[in-house]
Amino acid sequence: MIRNRKRKRQPEGMRVKMFGYLTFFTMIVLVVIWLLQAVFLNDIYRQTKTQEIKSATQKVAAASGRESFEKDVYEIASRYNTCVSVYQISGSSGTLLIQAHTQTNCMIHSSLMTDTTLNAVYTGALQENLYTSVYQLDDINVEFESMLCAKLVDNGKTTLLIVLNAELQPVSATVSTLRFQLIMITGILLVVSAIMAYVISSKVTSPVASMNREAKKLALGNYDVNFQGGEFRETAELGRTLNYAAEELSKLDALQKELIANISHDLRTPLTMISGYSEVMRDIPGEVTPENMQIIIDETRRLSSLVNDMLDLSRITSGSRKPNKTLFSLTQCVRDTLKRFSHLREGDGYSFSFAADEEVYVEADQVLILQVLYNLICNAVNYTGPDKRVTVQQTRDGETCRISVTDTGEGIDKEKLPLIWDRYYKASDFHKRGIAGTGLGLSIVKNALILHNAPFGVSSKKGEGSTFWFELQVVRDPEEKE
Repeated sequence: MIRNRKRKRQPEGMRVKMFGYLTFFTMIVLVVIWLLQAVFLNDIYRQTKTQEIKSATQKVAAASGRESFEKDVYEIASRYNTCVSVYQISGSSGTLLIQAHTQTNCMIHSSLMTDTTLNAVYTGALQENLYTSVYQLDDINVEFESMLCAKLVDNGKTTLLIVLNAELQPVSATVSTLRFQLIMITGILLVVSAIMAYVISSKVTSPVASMNREAKKLALGNYDVNFQGGEFRETAELGRTLNYAAEELSKLDALQKELIANISHDLRTPLTMISGYSEVMRDIPGEVTPENMQIIIDETRRLSSLVNDMLDLSRITSGSRKPNKTLFSLTQCVRDTLKRFSHLREGDGYSFSFAADEEVYVEADQVLILQVLYNLICNAVNYTGPDKRVTVQQTRDGETCRISVTDTGEGIDKEKLPLIWDRYYKASDFHKRGIAGTGLGLSIVKNALILHNAPFGVSSKKGEGSTFWFELQVVRDPEEKE
């Protein structure tokens, strides 16, 4: 029995999620406002008032030893909007020394402050450092609360009882007003959050949706796309990145088609030659000659060279080929490479010159450097002029050694110079494929030198030939180290 796979749930749209996030944020803000302004407003107010009256009591106590004590009491009472009474305690009785009256509904400066209440306050101050108490009072059928704070101070000469009184305003009416306002604010904020979610999501999702449509075209192989990132920095950068990626994919697609065409041509030509000469040697008596055999051998070597270059380039560009650095003579490496072209010197009249003022040692991957030298010289052979002259020069500048390979060919146009390092790119149609090369040489050179972090480049003028160069760090001669 075949089970039906559950269809994967599609994620919600950005606009829906953004509305949900803004709504959630708005609800959190409203809950916090409700808790602070409605539910806990009375508790917060009482806590704040208690701390305020305690602070004022401490300030009055701190000023009790000054000559300007009475003046300070009036200033503190005015600043904190409290009533203050200071009693001098003598035995079991107390005498009023200072009183500062700043409130209308004052408990300590009215008949409500009886001896019994004062004794209770005194007893509380004896037991606690800062004694506080709240009294429920009536004034013309209006209920209100009054808070007392008392502290005993011994200034060395006498004992003072400091009593402060602050009126606690009822906040029930305020809470009712705030609740009504919060209901209106809740509705307004929800509407505003919905509008903001729509506007913001439209601005954000429009470029994203546009880039999504262009990306679908790109996936179908249409590289003529334009990613518009909108007015946000992140989406604008994403749009530029995608445009760059589309451009590079377009180049890669063109390069792939060119690569397939060139490989097909390069493989078909030697295969045709091998097949043709083999059939001739099989069918026609007397055609099994050394010349025909040599042609088959040469074409086989060309096929082998092409396959090896493709494998080398693939290993280097994929990262599987890591440089195995050893210490060797770069000067001798150039000499050995030039010996490989001796058959061209003897049979086809090519001339190779190498100028080096000293023996230079480097620490690098000798196999890769040999490939670099071989491909640069091979490229020069393919494009040199009628004089068939190739010049290799070694120059040292401090701790850097430069190897230059110069030909006398037609030269390369300035705008084409950055492109010659690409696979199978040809600066001109004039290419002596019969002599050497597979079309991958300069790409191998570039990637091998990148593995060594070695600078490289080319300079060329039309009609004057081209010079390819690279640089490596010089290492001291092993004999000098000893």
